[in-house]
Amino acid sequence: MGARDLGALIALVGVLAGVVVLAGAFAGAYFFGKSKGQRESLTTSRDPELMARLTRVEQIVESTAIEIERISEGQRFTTRLLSEKKAFEP
Repeated sequence: MGARDLGALIALVGVLAGVVVLAGAFAGAYFFGKSKGQRESLTTSRDPELMARLTRVEQIVESTAIEIERISEGQRFTTRLLSEKKAFEP
């Protein structure tokens, strides 16, 4: 075993140690961020101001859906009238 083999072994150990440290850092950051996000979601879900805002947004979405349905019904009615008119034209 020469000096060249020892240098390659040291380089390989250094690279592998770096990869392990980097993987550990990413895993730690992921799990720390995930647990922090879960804690924040639990505390913000109890916020009464946030719940009131969400309720208002839900009401706006529902009223928008109703208005879109009314517009769709009007378009279907107009389309039916125009198709009937074309059927009676010579």
